[in-house]
Amino acid sequence: MTVVSPRAALPTDLLWQVLDAADVGLLVTDAARRIVYVNATFTRETGYSQEEVLGRPCSFLQGPETDPADIQAMREALDLGEPIRRVVLNYRKDGRTMWYRLRIRPLCENGAVRYFVGVQEDFSETHTAQVRLERLASLDPLTGLGNRRAFDTRLADLVGQGWALTLVLLDLNDFKQVNDLRGHPAGDALLASVGRCLKDVTPETGGAYRLGGDEFAVLLPGTGEARGGEDLLDALQTLEGGTLRAGLGTARFPEEAADLPALLRLADRRLYAHKAAGKIPPRPGSGR
Repeated sequence: MTVVSPRAALPTDLLWQVLDAADVGLLVTDAARRIVYVNATFTRETGYSQEEVLGRPCSFLQGPETDPADIQAMREALDLGEPIRRVVLNYRKDGRTMWYRLRIRPLCENGAVRYFVGVQEDFSETHTAQVRLERLASLDPLTGLGNRRAFDTRLADLVGQGWALTLVLLDLNDFKQVNDLRGHPAGDALLASVGRCLKDVTPETGGAYRLGGDEFAVLLPGTGEARGGEDLLDALQTLEGGTLRAGLGTARFPEEAADLPALLRLADRRLYAHKAAGKIPPRPGSGR
């Protein structure tokens, strides 16, 4: 009995119909990476007709927000004739962006690459969900500020890259009394108002964070002699009818501390020294 290969038995016209029916985008390029085929899903998702893409390199799908690292990784793999998997940001014909999970494999004949076959799946919803989860994992839900994880990551990045900055640590005075005398909802409301205040007065190039409880941190760009932390205290003292007080500790990198542990220790030491010495003067008319 003769066994017929399914591939040999599949009519060519049916083969093209099968490829067009696939719910993933398919494209094929020649060895020079010029497009020789795209299926119906590709044209539907990108907005380009087959006539508009044939003979063009795939790079026309990239744009200003496409990560250069992704472009470089794909180029290096293709130069070596190796397969690659990557999540990349591409652009539709109308200019809208779309995240794709892209898989590219070379097809060889007699040891030489003749074609590259690309499979691209719409990854936009999954990518958006991943970004949202990552953001929530770094966000303090009560204040909307970055949490301790976000603070540690950002500070380590800035110090690691050698950026000059001022670290400001803040600790609310007598916050436990708010919870004890007025209840935890009042305490939560106060923390939320502190978060909004710090966010409003922190420059865009800096960042405000809630480290936990009534402890906050702010990263300010540069290490100049500007008031910095004192300005933050002034802003906070407008809350609670002008009665809110906080301890303050600042440290400048690299001017005062040469590494991350030293920076944190110095700011923390100054914070507790400031609280112990009672150096926060009462606001005029506050009655304190």
